[in-house]
Amino acid sequence: MVKAKTGRPRSEKSREAIINATHDLLAEKGVAGVTIEAIAKRAGVGKPTIYRWWATSADIVLEAVLSQAETSIPVPTCDSLGEALRQFLRQSMQSIADGGGAHLRFLMAQAQKDEGFRERFRANFVAKRRAALVSIFLEAVEDGQIGSDHNLEMVVDMIFGAMWYRLLIGHAPMDKSFADELTQIILGVVQDKAKF
Repeated sequence: MVKAKTGRPRSEKSREAIINATHDLLAEKGVAGVTIEAIAKRAGVGKPTIYRWWATSADIVLEAVLSQAETSIPVPTCDSLGEALRQFLRQSMQSIADGGGAHLRFLMAQAQKDEGFRERFRANFVAKRRAALVSIFLEAVEDGQIGSDHNLEMVVDMIFGAMWYRLLIGHAPMDKSFADELTQIILGVVQDKAKF
């Protein structure tokens, strides 16, 4: 959870209203519509309520995205690396299709403009999603499906690199077919030492 300041505990009802207002504004109006003023008006709360709990509108989006990712893109429990990776990537594509793509583009744009937010984004979202993906490969290593000599951080960079590139550039779809193709390419890398 991203928290700007300490203070009295949050009202869960106000928190949900703020998160929902942020989702709606981003979907309806894009980046320009996501201001603290607009969020407060849509959520029916005062700006001081928002500023007590979040430093910027991007931090609200970050909390919403992280919460969604943890529930809609869990680490799958499967017998094979291929199936676990395929499920993880398909769930990621579905989350992006369901509106998460706009949120992620907004967060990445904010991270380029605000170094402090970039650190919060990296620590609160990027690191957690990377850890989730690394855990899939570590389980495959423990089960003897792949060797322990792979640079798993580089493999994760390859996966998320392909995903972020498509998300930010928009030159090709982010769908089930992309998830499946990316899975096959990565399996080829980690299962063939000559390629890695």
